[in-house]
Order: sequence, then structure tokens, then C-alpha cells
Amino acid sequence: MRINFAGVIVDAWARFRRDSDLLLRIAGAFMFLPAFALTLFVPPMPMPDATITDRQAQAQQWADGLTAWIGDYAIGFGAAHLLVYFGIAVVMALYLDPARPDLREALRRALSIYPRFVLAMILVSIPTGLGMWLVIPGLYILGRTMLTAPALLAEPELGAWGAIRRSLSLTRGSGLTLMGVAAFVYLVGLLCGQPFMLLDTWMRSTGAPNPVAVAVVDAAASAVAMITQLGLALIAISAYRRLAR
Repeated sequence: MRINFAGVIVDAWARFRRDSDLLLRIAGAFMFLPAFALTLFVPPMPMPDATITDRQAQAQQWADGLTAWIGDYAIGFGAAHLLVYFGIAVVMALYLDPARPDLREALRRALSIYPRFVLAMILVSIPTGLGMWLVIPGLYILGRTMLTAPALLAEPELGAWGAIRRSLSLTRGSGLTLMGVAAFVYLVGLLCGQPFMLLDTWMRSTGAPNPVAVAVVDAAASAVAMITQLGLALIAISAYRRLAR
């Protein structure tokens, strides 16, 4: 079965409107708070300094900065992403677990499959992240692997690799549609969140930023990130339900 762009978006929006109170409580705890902590306390991962013309010196400067960043922030960065993965697993469990659990059971179910869920997300994120350097390949990979998380919750017998293969099978013929959906969500998230991130950078560059103002701006950026993550999760659920019929 093929899917269409509008149908998936409408389904996800209807699900959010119906269960917004519960979904926002889950997303607030497991998506907003980690994003807020990262935005508030963790600086961006260093990139090569374009002003250094000597390539060897540039590479050395970047390697030194990256090593220092990893030493200072890698544990917190990783912990925040692990919490986000757990929140996504809980949302998936609420709608896709065959037992139709309540929130308490969804939390327990998400915890029970968490190791393979994290493994699957890491396996998916590697090619997706590499593809994002060229944008379109990364979005296409994201679209084809979007159903990995839903498959893990809806089909308990699957392991990490099995869920990825199941996603690739289900999305055959629908990859471009799901790429378009992913691009739409990411573009909206970027357009809404980037002004807050730029404002954060500007305030911090002044040398003595108002901490309350920085916290408010970072909270707004984190709210956008939370909505983006939640939106992608609900879209993946809607796409899985249509394609797995």
C-alpha cells in the first residue's frame, strides 16, 4: 500500500489533538527537558575554523577542540539523547504495542525493549547523519528507516536489524513521500527554532548575558525541538499503521 503526504500529516495531527495532554506530558519530561539542558549548558560541537588557511593547522585546531568538547560534554550529550529515545519509545508503545497499554504499562514496555531500541536508533542515525552532509540523501534514508521504531513496538519478535529491514520493506515505493514528510517537519522545525538559536548565540557573545533571558530563549528553542521530535514520532506511527495493513 502507498501513502500520501497529506494523509499522514492529517492522521498525526488528529492523534495529537485527541491525546495532546498525555503526549505533552511525556514529551515534556523526555524530549523538552533534555533539549533544554543541552541548549542551556552544552555549547555546539566545534567545527573547523574557516579562517585558518593552513589545512593541517585547521585540522589540528579542530581535533583539539573536538577532543576537549568530548571530554567536557560527551556524557551529558549522550544521556540527553538516551532520554529522548526513551520518550519516543513510550509514545510508540502507547499506540503500537499489541497489548494497548496505559501510560504505566507503556513506560514498562519501553524499558523492556530499550536496549534494542537504542541500538536500532544508533544504527539508523549513522547513515542518516552521514547523508545529511548532502541533505537529500540523509532525508531519503530517514524516510526509508522512519518505521524502524514503530516496527520494534508493534512486532515484538523483531530485533534491531530486523526492525530496520522491516522498515525498508514497508517503505519500498513510498520512500520519496516519506522523505518529503521528513523534510517538511525538519524545515518547519528549523525555521521556527533557528531564530531562537541565533538570539542565544548573540546574547552569549555579549560577554555578560542576562541568564533569565538566555533561559527563556533556550526554553523556546527546546520547545520547538520537542514538537519536532514528537511530530516525527506521530508521523511514523501513522505511516506504519497505513503501510503495515
